[in-house]
Amino acid sequence: MKNFTNFISYPLFRLTLFLAAGIFLSDCFSHGTMSLAVPGVAACALLAGMFVSYRKQRYNVRWLFGVMSCLFMFCVGALLVQHRWREVLYQWPAESNLYQGVIVEAPQEKAKTYLCKMEVESRMSADNPVPVSRTLLIYIAKDSLSATLQCGDCLRFYARVSQPLPTGIPGDFDYSSYLYRHQVSGTAIVFSGHWQLCGQRLPLTWKQRAAAWREQILSYYRQWGFTGDEFAVLSALTVGYKEELSDELQDTYRTAGVSHVLALSGMHVAIIWGLLAWLMRPLDRTRLLSWVRCIVIVLLLWGFAFLVGLSASVVRAVVMCMLMTVARAAGGRAFSMNTLAVAAFFMLLYNPFYLFDVGFQLSFLAVFSILLIYPPLYRCFTFRYSLLRYVWGVTAVSLAAQLGTAPLVIYYFSYFPVHFLLANLIVAPLALLIIYGAVAVIVLSPWALLHVWAVAGLNGLIRFLNHSMQWVEHLPLAEYGSVRIFVFQVCLLYLWGGLLWVYIHRRSRKVLIGLLVVADLFAGSVFHRYCFCEEEPRLYLSRSQVRGVSDDELWQREGIYSYKGITVCLLTDDRWQNKTAETLLDVDYLYVCRGYRGTLASLQQLFRIRKVVLDASLSDYRLSRLREECESIGLEYTDLSAESAYQHLPVW
Repeated sequence: MKNFTNFISYPLFRLTLFLAAGIFLSDCFSHGTMSLAVPGVAACALLAGMFVSYRKQRYNVRWLFGVMSCLFMFCVGALLVQHRWREVLYQWPAESNLYQGVIVEAPQEKAKTYLCKMEVESRMSADNPVPVSRTLLIYIAKDSLSATLQCGDCLRFYARVSQPLPTGIPGDFDYSSYLYRHQVSGTAIVFSGHWQLCGQRLPLTWKQRAAAWREQILSYYRQWGFTGDEFAVLSALTVGYKEELSDELQDTYRTAGVSHVLALSGMHVAIIWGLLAWLMRPLDRTRLLSWVRCIVIVLLLWGFAFLVGLSASVVRAVVMCMLMTVARAAGGRAFSMNTLAVAAFFMLLYNPFYLFDVGFQLSFLAVFSILLIYPPLYRCFTFRYSLLRYVWGVTAVSLAAQLGTAPLVIYYFSYFPVHFLLANLIVAPLALLIIYGAVAVIVLSPWALLHVWAVAGLNGLIRFLNHSMQWVEHLPLAEYGSVRIFVFQVCLLYLWGGLLWVYIHRRSRKVLIGLLVVADLFAGSVFHRYCFCEEEPRLYLSRSQVRGVSDDELWQREGIYSYKGITVCLLTDDRWQNKTAETLLDVDYLYVCRGYRGTLASLQQLFRIRKVVLDASLSDYRLSRLREECESIGLEYTDLSAESAYQHLPVW
C-alpha cells in the first residue's frame, strides 16, 4: 500500500504523462496544420484559472488546481509539437535551384555517393523573405573532389530539393516522418560538377568537435590493431559508432537478446558514471569539495554525451546521473521516480519529438520497470554467498527491464529473445570489463609494453563476448522468438501489467475483475487474428481465393500485393518465419528489403516463388548471402543495386 501511495503522489510524474499525451495526440491528428492559437489560447486560459484557483485556496475545490495543471501541460505539449512541425515543414521549389549551406556532420560514404547533412538557408514565404536555416540530406556523387569533403565545409550546389514523402505502403516504416522528427526538411541528389566549395571552412561547433574527436579515437583503435568484429563491437560499446557492425553480428546479438549493448544507453553511462565517482571519491570529504566533484562529473558526462552523438537514451541517462550527483552533493535522496520524471519532463520540453524515438521509449520504460519491479523481485530470494547475490541481482534487473519493454520490443522488432536471461548474465560483467579495458588501453598508450598487453587482453575479452553470443544464438529454441502484435495489443499488455501491479498492492475485487477483462480482450484479439486474419496459413489456397477481387483492382494484405494478375510479396521483417501452409501461394515477385533476416528456403514452405527481387537497401553482406542462396536453390533473382536492374521489373 505504501509503495502504491508513493507512486501516485509524484506530481511531476503526472504532469509529464499529460505533457506526453498532448504531444502524442497533437502529432497523431495534425502535422503542423493546426493553428498555434488553439493550444496557445487554451494554455493561457488554463494558466489564468490556475492562478485564480491558487489564490482562492478553497478546500472544496482543491482538486481543480491539479486538474487545470495537467490540462495546461497537455496544451503545452500540443503547442510544442505543432511549433516543431511548422519549423521543419517547407514547400521546396519543384525545379532545380542554387543553394548554399554548411556541412554539419562528417560525410558518410555510401556505395556511389557521399551523404552530407547540411544546414541550408531558405525563405519562410514570399511575404516573409527572412532566410531560415533548414536541415537537408544531400547525396553528392563520388569523385576525387567529393572524397575530400569535411564537416564545416561551405558548399554552393545546384539541385532539386524534395520533401520526404511516405512510401504509401501500409504498415511500412514511415521514413518521411522519421526524417521530419530529426529536423530534416528535404533531400537532394547533387551530381558531379553541380557543386563547389565557397568561402573558408567555418569554425566547428562543440557538437562537431566532439564528432571529430570520436573519429580520432576510432583512428587510434585501428592503429592499435583492432579489426573486424572486435573493432566493430569496441567502437559501438565505447563511442557509439555502429557503421562497422555487420548484419550477421547484429543478428547474433539480437537473437541472444542483448542488442541493447551495441547501442549506447543507460548501462554504458552508468558504468562511466560509476568509474568517475570512484576516481573522485577522495574529493567527497567536505561540502565544498563535494560540489567540485559534482561539477567535474557532470561536465565529463555531458562531454561523453556530445562525443557519442547525443542520442535520446544517452541524454536520458546523463540527465538522471546529473540529478543523482547533484542530489548526493546536496545530501538528498539520490534515485527515485521523481528523478526519472524530471529527466523525461525537460527532455520533452526541449524536443517533443523525443517521444517518438524508439531509444527514448525503451530507455525510460526499462528504468521505470526497474524502479517498480526490481525491489520486490530481488527480495523474493535471499542468498548467503556474494556470488549468488550478484547473479540473482543481474537476473532480477534484466527480468524487470525485459518485462517492462517486452511489448514494445515485440511490436517494433517482431521478435522476443528466448535466452535473454542467460545472455545478460554473460554480457553484464563483460561489458563492464570491456569499457574499463578501453579506458586502460587509452591511458597506457605511452607505455609500449603495458599497452600491448592491454590491447591483447581487450581483444580477447571482445572475442570471448562475440563467441559467447554466437553460442547463445545456436542454443535450442533460440530461433523461435518471432512473434507479431499490434498497437491495440500493446496497450492491452501494458494495461494488464499496470492492473496486476495495482492488484499486488491493493487486493481489490474490482481490480481483479479488470485484470480478467483485459486478459479476455487480449486473448480474443489473438484468437480473432489467427482465425480470421491473413496470417492463418489455411487461407492461402489459391490466388483467386486469396484476392477475391478482379484483376483490375489492387489488393494488399500483410505485405502481399496483387494488381492486374501480378502478385508481389514485400519482405521487410520476419513475420513469415516459423509459419506453414497446407497449399502454397503463387508469388510472381518476392521483394526482399532491409529488415528481413531469414532465409529464402524457409519461404518455399509458404510460397511458390517465380522471381526474387533484392532491394538496394540491403547491406553488401546480406546481398551476397541472398544471391548465393538463390543460386544454390535455383531461384531466379534481380539485384536492384546493380545497374539497369529496374528494366526487369513489371510496369503496372
